[in-house]
Amino acid sequence: MNDLGPHTLALVQQVETLSGCPVVFKPDSTLGVQAALQKARNGAAFHVLRYQPGGRALDYWVAYQCAYALRFYALPPDQRWDFSDTGDGTEQVESLLMAGQTLDPNDLMRVPMFARQIEQWALMTLLSYPVGMRIDRWLHHAYPALRVEQAEGMAQLQTENARLLSLAMGRLTVPVSLLGMPAAYARLADSMLGTAVHSTAWQAGGAMGTGERLFDLLEQHADEPVHDRELIDAWGRALGMSGWYRWKPYRMLA
Repeated sequence: MNDLGPHTLALVQQVETLSGCPVVFKPDSTLGVQAALQKARNGAAFHVLRYQPGGRALDYWVAYQCAYALRFYALPPDQRWDFSDTGDGTEQVESLLMAGQTLDPNDLMRVPMFARQIEQWALMTLLSYPVGMRIDRWLHHAYPALRVEQAEGMAQLQTENARLLSLAMGRLTVPVSLLGMPAAYARLADSMLGTAVHSTAWQAGGAMGTGERLFDLLEQHADEPVHDRELIDAWGRALGMSGWYRWKPYRMLA
């Protein structure tokens, strides 16, 4: 893409060199996030990086996705893993949703659907946030030219995450314990951006205690890519999610 800055293009080239596959950009107005990179697999000749056309802070979001790929391809092939859903988390989320309250018949009917939605969100967040926080720190230190866009992108993410505090289906809301993950990211955003505004809502919502514990786990694990899976597992244990997922050896032909 011609409108990306030189530092971002250099990261794209690093992904291409390390993986041995080119990166193809595709605008996608239906994308639920600002950018997403699909790694070449199952005979594909290239990686696909989809992005929101006209989105703000595009250099940052592309750099962020490239950093994920760089961490993955920096690992020896026998240390690359797939993260998959066991299906066991839905029942636990149902228990969390019903704990401490009496639900009317309409809300009881909503529990299975809402629980599945929350489980899928929680698994995606568990896979992405611990490593994503490492990536944000790395980008901040290694690419100061991206800091203005990074600040804008991180603030945008925090605004989107804050909506989780009011997300509801009837009387069902996101369990506070699981909100510790976006709370931990808010803690990082405040520390990096020199503010205190992003943590306030999570503190008021009762999630910052868990957020602080998850943030501490980030500090306790080494930053190298080989330790990413350990960090994710540490978060999973802290959140009671260990049985919700499994790791499988990564295969180019899935």
